[in-house]
Formats: sequence, C-alpha cells, structure tokens
Amino acid sequence: MHGEGSAHSSLSSSIGKRVVYVGGFSDMVSNNELRDLFSSYGLVARAYVVRFKYTGKSAGYGFVEMGSGLQALKAVVALEGTTWDGHLLRLYVTPYPNQAV
Repeated sequence: MHGEGSAHSSLSSSIGKRVVYVGGFSDMVSNNELRDLFSSYGLVARAYVVRFKYTGKSAGYGFVEMGSGLQALKAVVALEGTTWDGHLLRLYVTPYPNQAV
C-alpha cells in the first residue's frame, strides 16, 4: 500500500509544478510583456523578469507562475525554442511546485 501512495504522490507532485523558467529574452522585456506572452496558455498568476541591481535592465530571464501544472507544460511545449523579438527562448518547468517569484 505504501508503494501505491508514493506513485500517486509523485504524479500529483509533477502535475502541481506550475512555475516556468524563461530565458533568452531581450534586456528590455517588462513583467507585463512576459505575462502577455504566456496569457494565451492559461492563467498567469505571476510573471517576474529578473533585473540587474544597478542598471534595472532585464538579465534576460525570469519566471512565470501558471494557474496549473498542465498550463505550465502547455506553455513550455508551445514556446520552447521559438524566437521572441529576435531572441531564442529557453523554457522549462522548475522542479518546485511553487516558487516565490
């Protein structure tokens, strides 16, 4: 019985992972632009562009928290390897179910 519960937890945990790492975009991208890019793939709970401390410019990567793990996977499948404003995007679902973004 313990083994069955572990398998179920593992599946639930992978579906619950809804934070997407997004890298490779321009240093001019805003949180709202990142949110807009992902909004057609589901509910965007949060979108955060990592910025350099002194210049305030984008570091070229950020995180997007989707409404569900399935929405996060859908966005990654659709956007991985595509170009956005001439920049090649790299995406993956983070190994954490949720992240302070």
